[in-house]
Amino acid sequence: MTLPLRVTVAPERADAAPGGNLTFDVTVRNASDIVEHYGVEMLGLPDGATVRTEPDVAKLRPAETATLTVRVTLPVQPPAPAGTYVVGALVKSKYRNDVSRCVEVPVDLAAVEQITVKVTPEVVTGGRAGRFTIEIANGGNAPVRLYLAATDPERRITAQFEPAWVDLPPGTSAQALLTVEAPLPWSKEKQRQLSITANPDLPGATANTASATFVQKPRFASKFAKPVGIGAAVALLAAAIAVPALIANKDDKPAQPAAVNAPSNPAAAPAAQPSAAVQPPPASAAAPSASAAAPPPPAASSAPPAATTDPGATGARTVDLTTGKDGVVASDAFRDQGFLVSADPGAIAVPGCEAARSAAVVTSATSQRFLTSSAADDPAKCNTVPLLIDFLADQPAGAVQVKPLTAGTLTMEVVYRDLSRSTEPTLTVPADKAKARGGVDSVLLIPKAADPVAVTAITISGLA
Repeated sequence: MTLPLRVTVAPERADAAPGGNLTFDVTVRNASDIVEHYGVEMLGLPDGATVRTEPDVAKLRPAETATLTVRVTLPVQPPAPAGTYVVGALVKSKYRNDVSRCVEVPVDLAAVEQITVKVTPEVVTGGRAGRFTIEIANGGNAPVRLYLAATDPERRITAQFEPAWVDLPPGTSAQALLTVEAPLPWSKEKQRQLSITANPDLPGATANTASATFVQKPRFASKFAKPVGIGAAVALLAAAIAVPALIANKDDKPAQPAAVNAPSNPAAAPAAQPSAAVQPPPASAAAPSASAAAPPPPAASSAPPAATTDPGATGARTVDLTTGKDGVVASDAFRDQGFLVSADPGAIAVPGCEAARSAAVVTSATSQRFLTSSAADDPAKCNTVPLLIDFLADQPAGAVQVKPLTAGTLTMEVVYRDLSRSTEPTLTVPADKAKARGGVDSVLLIPKAADPVAVTAITISGLA
């Protein structure tokens, strides 16, 4: 059946940006045999868009034509998500609901980048190392991956981010922990100006930066340098005078070793023998004496070592993740073993644990000890947040196997050096797979249900 109206829209396609304006000319022809009143609506526009039509209504006799001008204003904040919107210009009769026609017009909304980087605190005072919290927010209208970096003008610092990059959907934010290290100054305080950048993973995108200051205290305070120097000079002069005098006194006194060790009863003392004639005791007699004089084993032997060599794999080592006392552990507690540990609340949302970025060693009701994710102020909270094991930038793992407290309760997401990813339900990355992808950069341990993350050890091989 022929519709009693005809509609055309110009332009037939449009490009726009958040906060922009669009104008459409909607031409309507009354193909019926009666007078009609037509209005136009715009369907499928982004949320927050406003529409104004001039005139509001077209009054047309049979075979008459009119053009309605539709002006669309797109929202600035929050910006509508980038992409293609299929907008419908719906023309319909004001009095007959069965008389209407819709013409579709594609509208391409451009991506807008609006990244902000904030550093807390802005000034950190420390020794060799300092820590900052970096908050990155995506106020744009497209998802973005941001790689984090930190530099200083003298290029003396080394920087470690946890995590090294963040994925941000539009209108979201995330935090990263920055640890910086630099050589200690000797006698004068050093202020290192840091530039922290968030680089979008997009060709031609502009890096976003923030500034911070790392103040390093010297090895020796300057106000004590002069007294210490004078004291050292006095001690050196005293030694120069005393040592020759001691040597002279020693030369003037005859050696009397026998008199020192002589027994108190001269009659019971055996005849003195030349030292060369003294015979060593038999081996059987010396053994008990040596055993009795042997020092006790060192205290460290009472606790298991942090890492042991795995005889089944060349270069592999097993790290006990439960060493030390129960409680929250520092993220760099295993730095000597080549990795950092922290919770990652951005991977899976856990109510009340949005800021939980710590790890802790805890003991269960059955006296089993394990490493888990936790809140910074309470090891018993936020244990279901995924746990991140992040290998140092210069020490990617060549093979990984994580030992859980209970089998089948965790799955492991692996990030490789070539930025590829895989999911490993067995918590194992074989050496050939890691080598093909440049080594393992990090692993994320995710609970399969409501059980807490609980791991006891990790076996690591170096990258061949």
